[in-house]
Amino acid sequence: MATGWLRGVVKEVVSGDTLVIAGTTKGPGPAPEKRITLSSLIAPKLGKRDGSSKDEPFAWDSREFLRKKCIGQPCVFRVDYLVEAIGNREFGSVFLNQQDNVAIAVVTNGWAKVRAIGKEQSPYLEDLKRAEEAAQAAGVGLWCKDPQRTSRAVRETVGQEDDAASALLSRVGKGGMVDAVVDAVLSGSSMRVTLLPTGTISLLVNLAGVQCPSVGRKAFTEARVLNRDVKLVLEGVDKYGNLFGTVLYTQPAVLPGAAAPAAPDAPPATAAVAAATEQSHLAEQLLKQGLAKCVEWSLGLMPSSAALRLRDVEKAAKAERKAIWTNYVPAPTNQTKLSDNFTGKVVEVVSGDCVVVKDATNGAERRVNLSSIRAPRPPARDRPAEAWATEAKEFLRKRIIGRPVEVKMEYTRKVLTPEMMLAGDGERLMAFGNVELVPEKVMMGGEEKQNVAEMAVARGFATVIKHRTDEERSCVYERLVACEELAKSSKRGVHSSKEPPANRVNDVSTPGSAARAKQYLPFFQRAGKMTGVVEYVLSGHRLRVHIPKEGVTIVFAPSGIKTPSRPQPAANGKPAVQGEPFAEEAFSYTREVMMQRDVEVTVETMDRGGTFLGSVVLVPQQQQQGGGAAASARPFNLALALLSKGFARLQPNVDPSRLPDGGEMVRLQQAAKEQRLKIWENWTPEMDREEGVYGDEEGYDTGATPTAANGAGASNGHGASTAAATGSFAAAAAAGGGTSTSAAAAAPAAGLRTGGRAQEVLSVTVTEVVDATEFFVQVAGEPRVAWLAEQLSAASLNDSPPIPPELKTGQLCLAQFSLDQCWYRGYVERVNRSEPMYDVFFIDYGNRERVASSKASGLRMVRTIDAAMSAVPPQAIPCCLAYIKVPEQGSDWAADARACLSSLLGGGRPFLAHVVSRERADSKAKHPKQRNGKITAVLVEPETNTNMAVEMLLAGMARLPKLRKVKDAAAREAIQAMQEYEDEARQAHRGMFMYGDPGDSDDEEPAAGGGRPGGAGRGGRR
Repeated sequence: MATGWLRGVVKEVVSGDTLVIAGTTKGPGPAPEKRITLSSLIAPKLGKRDGSSKDEPFAWDSREFLRKKCIGQPCVFRVDYLVEAIGNREFGSVFLNQQDNVAIAVVTNGWAKVRAIGKEQSPYLEDLKRAEEAAQAAGVGLWCKDPQRTSRAVRETVGQEDDAASALLSRVGKGGMVDAVVDAVLSGSSMRVTLLPTGTISLLVNLAGVQCPSVGRKAFTEARVLNRDVKLVLEGVDKYGNLFGTVLYTQPAVLPGAAAPAAPDAPPATAAVAAATEQSHLAEQLLKQGLAKCVEWSLGLMPSSAALRLRDVEKAAKAERKAIWTNYVPAPTNQTKLSDNFTGKVVEVVSGDCVVVKDATNGAERRVNLSSIRAPRPPARDRPAEAWATEAKEFLRKRIIGRPVEVKMEYTRKVLTPEMMLAGDGERLMAFGNVELVPEKVMMGGEEKQNVAEMAVARGFATVIKHRTDEERSCVYERLVACEELAKSSKRGVHSSKEPPANRVNDVSTPGSAARAKQYLPFFQRAGKMTGVVEYVLSGHRLRVHIPKEGVTIVFAPSGIKTPSRPQPAANGKPAVQGEPFAEEAFSYTREVMMQRDVEVTVETMDRGGTFLGSVVLVPQQQQQGGGAAASARPFNLALALLSKGFARLQPNVDPSRLPDGGEMVRLQQAAKEQRLKIWENWTPEMDREEGVYGDEEGYDTGATPTAANGAGASNGHGASTAAATGSFAAAAAAGGGTSTSAAAAAPAAGLRTGGRAQEVLSVTVTEVVDATEFFVQVAGEPRVAWLAEQLSAASLNDSPPIPPELKTGQLCLAQFSLDQCWYRGYVERVNRSEPMYDVFFIDYGNRERVASSKASGLRMVRTIDAAMSAVPPQAIPCCLAYIKVPEQGSDWAADARACLSSLLGGGRPFLAHVVSRERADSKAKHPKQRNGKITAVLVEPETNTNMAVEMLLAGMARLPKLRKVKDAAAREAIQAMQEYEDEARQAHRGMFMYGDPGDSDDEEPAAGGGRPGGAGRGGRR
């Protein structure tokens, strides 16, 4: 090349014959530029942007050809001449790759004409003329001979209308992408673009989420996007009609003004080809170089994940003190970054965003708040719970309590709330971390780990915190934001437009609530096993349990045991109490295995302090989550576990034989003593001989099966009344040396033979034992019983005036039962007007009582009943045992037989009634007792598989009918299977066989199993 040639990079193409070329610079300032018009060429002129003048034919195509060919390309050029008359415009020659003459390329493709007149000409004029002649001959570009194509080559340009941005957004949609070319860069974060391919629409676009602080920053943007094809992602339009979007561009191999091919944000030269197809994010690049800052008002237009990405890039630029952040000083913060990782097990869910994890390494319990999320607040001292707080906590409890987790601590934060200030508390340091649930199959390469915070946010039980740029945040913040968007779109949880469910709980676990707690005792005894949730562990053996079905929270303790007492601080004038040895260890063990677990409780009785006593076991699925007996088929029983670990002892004033697992409890305690575990570390055999009975320091009787103290007769909600131990088979077997009830484990099969016929099986609870020949049951889980209890508890019966004694015999009413002072539905059997008193039959339980019509006599009351409650059929079903004959009422052994049957059926336990026959129900019967047909059934206790008829036979309180009187084959087979148990009672002289065989009265008594010999009961069906 001749002298005067310069090197540069094509920065801008103004028209089909004019370019702006940037030179190179090593300093911080802008690179020198030259505007060069190609010598001896005339290209079609572009119209004005405001539409005042139109394009000449093929002007847009000519400019686009030159732009696509030259923009961003390195070149060599020289100025051939200068024309002063038109503002010292410089005309020159430009070569790409030192060989490709740009002017000849333009003329050859027909996008410009050669100007042959004039004093100053291009040194390559002859080559240009030959190229023009070839283009004319070929009819390309401007030399097209098709008039229609020529007319279409005029671009229709219009000025930007006020609603152009909104119209484009509505047509393409938020997040839609369009192709565009950047015509001009107004500042580092704003530019004017023309939409491709037509080029008819020109818009002003601002970068969403960022803002450059000065116009001088536009050189960075110009070098990357000016006159280049870009992808424009529409983010939104503000109230002034300004369009905001994301600009994606292809990273140029060579930047204008750069001395080398690689720029600070450009890929290495060896990767230039691969990078040419990658799209760079202009806003991110500006933030990365410290040339822009995030602005909240336009970040809100972007998706949360994209906005989060920009904040992270800005944060990194601040940390590196780049460009505008050179003198940046972080604002004071109450956060501290953490980098502590550990594994453990969740022992408590405090709220929807806070858990307590037991560190597997050192056994310490650590309180972890889930990073970057906020769940509804639970209730505090003077503040009720926020909406959805209970549901959020319960959601996490069901999924993670007792489960192994991996915790990554991320930051701490000092918190001082107004409530804390009013209470005089200081700042509290809260630790935040990322908690991941580790499924069992992860070890085998199966299920993936589940992020607990993501679970809560996706279900709509927590929201994502909008952090400031300089604040620490969760390592999975982007995923949390995506989960929140999903919850919002699905309208889940806190994002729902529906009212949150009401959570009404009657808490009788607080001190002084014993009287209110006692009202629930009969219901709990009748219910048998109930499902509950351990809300809190008070001591090694005392739990606060919530019973969802009843909507009540109680204090519960296993019967017959006691753990060491925990220390108590001085309060209310009482001195401090020192704790007993191993009290905290027992408390920690119970807390780990029982805290917030689903349990099954069976209430037997209640102490004077309001603590319910009975048995508590974990539900099966909870055992697999660290319940202590995961591999065992037997449910995890807290009392047995504490005894086996040496954390508890049997109460000396309790007879173990009266406890459901008394024998096992004695064995486990003895084993713990012999191994010198915990409280037995100093035990010697001599201590058992010297030990006396000690009182219960916590003020309740831990002794435990329901006895006659619970009510002499059958009671509403008390279950069937229980008799003294002398009437039970356990006492008879102990005295007579017979087999125990476990010997009858196989006996139920004897009473379940149906000869191939389908048999009805009911789950029932015995509510009243009239005598050995009749008792009443309720079907377990019957919704009408629960509805009646709810209606009766909600009625203000104690405030209404008493009803005068005007009820008539045969009329339904409401009557107050004497033992629990609760109201139940009754039937007036007799009116004693002289007293005045009513003989009432409780139609839902089967028991009777004499009640008063007013308070004048000091007795209980009756009320009229509304139509809604009276419409519900009686829930007490008369029943008798199949295949056996029991002493009838008034006979010698009738009272003993009733006592024995009461002891077998008491406690509100559930039974399975295998119906052998059923009398036809008469809905029009006058007495409610006759409206439910009496059923004859084989009654089996499901836990022990014990047949109640076999128990009566073994106790000597029942006999089998003679086979010659039984015609039904199935009944004969069942009776033959139970013959051995009657023979055993006869040989041991138990019950009615005490003085020998009482004889046979088959002639007077019907054959058992249905009524008539070998058939169904009168008027009944099988």
